[in-house]
Amino acid sequence: MNRAFAQTVVMLGLVLLAPALQAALPQWLEPVPRSRLIQEKSLESPDYRVMLGRLIKINRLIRTDRELRLSGTLERNTWQLPVGLEPAEGFQHFRTLLQAQGADILFECSGRQCGASNLWANDLFETARLYGIDESQHYLAARRGSDYVVVYAIRRGNGRVFVNLDWLVDQGGAEAAGGDWVRTLAEQGYVSLPEWSLAPDEAVQRIAALLNEYPDYRIRLVLHQAGRDVELSLRQSRELAQRLRQQVIAQGISGARVEAYGLGPLAPSVLGERDKLLVIIREVEQ
Repeated sequence: MNRAFAQTVVMLGLVLLAPALQAALPQWLEPVPRSRLIQEKSLESPDYRVMLGRLIKINRLIRTDRELRLSGTLERNTWQLPVGLEPAEGFQHFRTLLQAQGADILFECSGRQCGASNLWANDLFETARLYGIDESQHYLAARRGSDYVVVYAIRRGNGRVFVNLDWLVDQGGAEAAGGDWVRTLAEQGYVSLPEWSLAPDEAVQRIAALLNEYPDYRIRLVLHQAGRDVELSLRQSRELAQRLRQQVIAQGISGARVEAYGLGPLAPSVLGERDKLLVIIREVEQ
């Protein structure tokens, strides 16, 4: 009995001496009430990726049509929400606080618009417990001065709900949004914009800005569109491609520098599970 009591005292002492998890957060953010902090990490991150589009994996590499590259100390916190709260509620808690503090929402998505949950959990956040039901996920990236905040909420198959928050104060000067796809286009001669249809006006402005910045570029816009009726999908993709071309030209770009093609569903390996995909091909002078 005495030995058991002594062991209990020792265990209690260890528990009391063990450091409690303390979330590292900006002073203007606070956790969801009654949530339980289950992970807190602080690490140097010389090349942190802020995703500004749906995640896809191509040749074992995580891709998105836009992202920011930051450097600094990353603070990563993961909470389990109280029973009864949905991912959307934990997500909205942080979204409301960010907006109240004047933060700019750079990108947000929900459900399958974000891509596969396992890509966010295992490849981006490196936190397996964030792998859950695709339809339940919510994501946003926000900026407040040099502070960047990334929020991801998910419900796992067992019903538990988690919210992850990444906070980083950029020390290196973030690359401009869209810089990654521009660099990819320059390096490999083509780039895909999976989410162009969610913000077509923004896509037009970005393409026009590219052509203004690089006056020697000539490009081909190739639009892919899924559909069981091949002829219908072909016709619709051609019409959309030509409409996109005219919108770019309306930004003051010479029509001789922009060609447009619609391939419908004729490149299934390129489309994958997506309904629509825009590929930009840079014409190389011979």
